[in-house]
Amino acid sequence: MSTNIKTQVDLASVKQLDCVNCGNALSIKHPRAQYISCQYCGSVLDLKSETHQILESLGNPSRQKPMSFIRLGQVGMIDGEEYQILARTRWRMRYKEYYNEEGETGYSDEVWVYDEWLLMDAARTYKYLVEDREGYWWSEEIVPETPSLMPRNKRMSFYKKQANQIVREYGDAEVIFFEGESNYRIKKGDKIRFATFKERGINYSVEWRLAKNQRSIKEVEFFRERPITRRKVLEAFAGNEEIAALKQKEANWRYIFRIAAATALFLLLGLMYSTVSEGSEVYSRTFDPAQVSDQAPELVGPIQLEGEALYNFQMKAKKIGTNSEMYLFAYLLDGDKQVINTLDSEFYYYTGRDDEGTWVESSDESSQIFRLAEDGTYYLQILRDSANSIPPGEVMVSIRKNVWLTRYFAFGLLIILIPMAIAWSRSGR
Repeated sequence: MSTNIKTQVDLASVKQLDCVNCGNALSIKHPRAQYISCQYCGSVLDLKSETHQILESLGNPSRQKPMSFIRLGQVGMIDGEEYQILARTRWRMRYKEYYNEEGETGYSDEVWVYDEWLLMDAARTYKYLVEDREGYWWSEEIVPETPSLMPRNKRMSFYKKQANQIVREYGDAEVIFFEGESNYRIKKGDKIRFATFKERGINYSVEWRLAKNQRSIKEVEFFRERPITRRKVLEAFAGNEEIAALKQKEANWRYIFRIAAATALFLLLGLMYSTVSEGSEVYSRTFDPAQVSDQAPELVGPIQLEGEALYNFQMKAKKIGTNSEMYLFAYLLDGDKQVINTLDSEFYYYTGRDDEGTWVESSDESSQIFRLAEDGTYYLQILRDSANSIPPGEVMVSIRKNVWLTRYFAFGLLIILIPMAIAWSRSGR
């Protein structure tokens, strides 16, 4: 596709008028246009009447906004030809879609919505740009060598050298909105029937309308559709004001994405570091649990600690006897020997055998994160619940400074992923 751009070019003489209902200015580009639907209020005007009679209202256009950046009146260069957008029809399809999964084939019931943009070239001929949630298709009317409607065997071809292809989709499409100009009356609820097959990545389709008696065919059209990337469509209409605004908006979202990605990387590295970093040791001592009890607690200190720093108060049990347990308590006291923090731990080691083999249950570590209000001299008091028997083993009590909290980084990473995903989806990627 050529992407040479020309802007602010009218492809035909333009007729100006004001909407009879809302008063907004409307432009008619094609001299054969007989009807126009106001993109501001949804009123359909009869251009054949001197007063531009209002025929009906198709509803509030704000409820049927375009799916992307394309708008009425835009000018773009596609395949070396300059086009201007004249109209948009929104269709809702209720159709059968072919599937072939795990050896099973058939047709499933589906519903789909798409926009069909009507474009006019310098020779005042029509082309169509089809847009849906999955992308864009450049559609043009064709004259097939072997025309047919939906055959009973659900296989079709339009040219003598084409092999019969399975019909991929067939069903009905109904107009749910229209804006712009037309040389025939488009009404909300108008229906067509269609069948589509694919060959070498190109869609071929036939559309037909039934007469009022629903028995005879009123009109038949054949189309060929080839996919166009979003980037190509953007480039084709790049000279229009809406595209420039869109590109700026997408650039802003890309900037937000880069900031969010950098923040996420920082949080990820912090998360990884916090899982291996234990901080710097301020105090550490190993106790024999047999030497401390609630009847004879051991007081150690003084220990100099700084306020506002983050500390990890930790106890680890080592060499616990098999099938034994013990309860230990460690109290952090201030300079007046008043308790300001408590760490209680249940340490145990049990093992045995059952029908499934050897099992082990153990607990040998307990910790608590704390922060002090001010600098000062502090003490530790260690004791064991003497209601239990004295098990073999030893316990190390430690205080570490400047620890990194893993949960903060994990939580921050989850939070930053939300704006990161939003920015990615809106950055045009």
